[in-house]
This record gives sequence, structure tokens and C-alpha cells, in this order.
Amino acid sequence: MITGKALIIASDRSGSGKTTVTSIIAAALSSKLKVRAFKVGPDYIDPGYHRVATGSPSINLDPWLMGEETLRETFCRYMRGIDLGLIEGVMGLYDGVEVGSSTFHVAKLLSLPIILVIDCSNISYTAGAIVKGLRDYGPVNVVGVVFNNVASSNHYNSCKSSLPNGVVSLGYIPYDAGLSINERHLGLVTVEDYGNKVKEIIKRGVELINGRIDLDLVYDLAEPVNCEYDNGQKEDYGDKLGIAAVAYDNAFLFYYRASLDLLSSIFDLRFFSPMNNEVVNDTSFIYIGGGYPELHLSELENATNTINWIRKASDSGIPILAECGGLMYLSKYIKLDREYRMVNLFDIGIAAKGRLTIGYTELEAIKDNLITQGGLRVRGHEFHVSYAEYSNEDYVFRNIRGRGIVNGFDGVMVNNTMALYTHLYLPSIKDFRERITSVLKR
Repeated sequence: MITGKALIIASDRSGSGKTTVTSIIAAALSSKLKVRAFKVGPDYIDPGYHRVATGSPSINLDPWLMGEETLRETFCRYMRGIDLGLIEGVMGLYDGVEVGSSTFHVAKLLSLPIILVIDCSNISYTAGAIVKGLRDYGPVNVVGVVFNNVASSNHYNSCKSSLPNGVVSLGYIPYDAGLSINERHLGLVTVEDYGNKVKEIIKRGVELINGRIDLDLVYDLAEPVNCEYDNGQKEDYGDKLGIAAVAYDNAFLFYYRASLDLLSSIFDLRFFSPMNNEVVNDTSFIYIGGGYPELHLSELENATNTINWIRKASDSGIPILAECGGLMYLSKYIKLDREYRMVNLFDIGIAAKGRLTIGYTELEAIKDNLITQGGLRVRGHEFHVSYAEYSNEDYVFRNIRGRGIVNGFDGVMVNNTMALYTHLYLPSIKDFRERITSVLKR
């Protein structure tokens, strides 16, 4: 039975410093505890900072993508052997309530207390009003506060004195330009693009909270996780079905850890870099996730060994699944300052810059395909500024929710190669393992 504790780190808005605060506290506590970080929502970037802070993969928790039962099971599975789970919320505490995927919902599902991060850069006594409003609106179990971007000890004392009864201050983090992290689109710059600077930021943060954040109190405020039904036994799926090649570099880096863990229960995973013209021999499955191919167009265009290998794999019927950036890569071209030639498995032309498309998706299969049967639905999300300026393909899915490749349709398929703008959470796809197995045995 799992005996670890956990809590949720939330805020009133995006940009308050949740990721920075979560990563710093996780890093500081990891010196004496086994800490696992989690992230509410379909975020790929923030978990990278958690991973650097703790040395362990961060796990997403999203009721829309996973369903409530799967979310609880996932949380418990990844809490095995963990002393403290720190769950970073998404946006503001109640954002996402309309689809049931808010931090508020996850706190209720897991019966966990909440620590709020309050950005005090332009407020002092008003901090208490924000905390009281967030606590009472739900209501939710707000137990403590970390004040961020504090100007001085006097400023901190003003913020602290405003807290409502029953909510304690865990301390503060002073404003420090060395903790700033650049943003791109609506998220942080990835840890892969930042390189060693992320370690330096987190190290600087750990130094700053020494004597300012009560880490023992953080642990004391956490509650034991409710996983009585979890027996800790791992499922045995038998022999692996070959090698799965997963694209991973600065162009393709958006993967859920649980999706990779599912694939690793079916295949032996091998990672390759399209940017560096790499291939994987004797592969049985290829997975190309999302990322930023538009930032690395010359490298991708010139990586002809990788392009030819993927084309040959597709022609021979090897299953290939591509999401968002992967769809862009498998298209005919990506246009930025000119048209950059891509893999050209699909007669689709991609423009790299357009309006932002962001949100959850729900897709209904028009016909049988690589991952599901006709008539069934899958859920995911989309996040991109690129768009298809033309497409001469038939579609696999009808969008019940979301935009897709063209307005209302997503997913294209040739042989056993399927690409779509939707990012998928593979463990939530009904009978995914069986579907892939049947394709391999045809």
C-alpha cells in the first residue's frame, strides 16, 4: 500500500511563478525525500522543469484526457515508492471548470490540500483577499501560501499579515532577475532549449529559499494519499513486439511520460533525432510527437537519411503515428521564409505561422484506423500556430470538439501511417495495445 503524502501547488492565474516555485521546492526537498512532481493539464513543458529539479519524470494529471478513474490510478501508480508528491496546477485554480479539468477538480478528486503561490510584485495586503476568495469560492482546502516576487522583509510581513484564519504562510521568495524564465507562445521555453541554464535557475532558487521557506512545514501540510486499492503489482504483458523508434530532439519533444511507458510495455524504445539525420534499424513502430519543427527547418530538410528511412518504413506498412509537429514533418512542406521540403507522405502544405489554435479536442473515427475503430471517440488537445494552407487528403476523424487539420476534420492516413494535429494521451485510447498488436500481425 502506498504511504506517501501529497499536496497541490496552485495560484490565481498563469504567470504567478507556479512552475518556478514547484521546481525549487521539489529540488530542495529532494535532498532528503523521494519527491515526484505532477502537472495538472495537458502541459508538456512545465514537467521538464520538474524533471530537472527532482531527477524523476513528472506525470500529467488531466481529467478530460484521462477520465477520473484513470487519473486516480495514474496518480497512485506513479506515487509508488514516493515520499512526497507535488502537483502543480494549471492556470488559475478554477480555470478549466467548464470541461472538468481544473486544478480545483483534481484537488477534489484526490482529496488533497492546496498551497497557493501569490505573486506580490504589485500588491501587499490585497494578497489576503485573493487567498480568501480562492479558498471560499470552491470551497477548497487551502492550507498555506508561498509569496512570490517579494520586494523586502517588510513587504513580506504586510502580505503575511493579511492572510485569513486557517491559512499559514510558508514563507516567501524575493524578486530575483536570475529566476526569470522566458516564454514562447503561451508557455515557457523548453528545458531542452535552455540547456544547463535550467539547473542554474533552480540552484539559485534553492539558495534563495534557504531560511525563507519552511520546507518542513510544506511536508507537514501534505496529506497521505488515498490509494488503498493499489496493490503495487506490475502487469505482465509478455514478450515485447519489437522496437519502437521515438523521435526526440529540440524539434520533436512533446510526449507524455505515461504514453512512453505504455509503449515501453509493448516495445523496446529507441530514440532518434530527425534533426541529426538519425535512423533506427529493424523498427516495428515509429512515433513522432509534437514540438517546434518550424524552428529547425533547414536541419530537417537536409536530414535525407531520416526522410528516406521514414518513407521506406511507411511504404513497407510499419505503423507510424505522428502528432502536431509530427504531422507537419510528414507533410509536403513547411512554409516560413520559403517552402522547406519535408517527408512528403501526405499531400498537405503547412504554413508555419497563423493564429493560435489551443484547446481540448474530441474526435470521432469516420473509419477504422491505426489507433481505433470507426465510430469510436478519442480525446486529446491541440496547441499550434501553424495551419494547413492546403490539403488533398481524406480524413480519419470528425471533430466533435476542436479545429483539426481543416475546420471540423483531423487525422490523415496512408498505409499504416497516421498523422493528426491532435496530441493524444495514449493510455486513454480504448484497446490501444490490442489495436497496435493487430496491425503488426496483419
